[in-house]
Amino acid sequence: MDMVRVVWLDTNECSLSAWQDKQELLESEPCTISSLGYLVRDDEKCITISADKDDFDKDDLYGRSQVIPKGVVLKVERLKIDF
Repeated sequence: MDMVRVVWLDTNECSLSAWQDKQELLESEPCTISSLGYLVRDDEKCITISADKDDFDKDDLYGRSQVIPKGVVLKVERLKIDF
């Protein structure tokens, strides 16, 4: 199973429970996130990665998974990992 690094854009909560003027909002940007994990799915709609995989049994259990829409993905890098 491939390991990947996915760089993607996430929302940015601008207010921090405080009032902001319009200029501050116009200067706000989305957050750029880097996520690492086992590549579970990669199709035209989304990329699914998982940080954990149960290797004890062959029951395909995964944990700490993320489903990332392709529209926010900036880059996907396959990682070379020697197990």
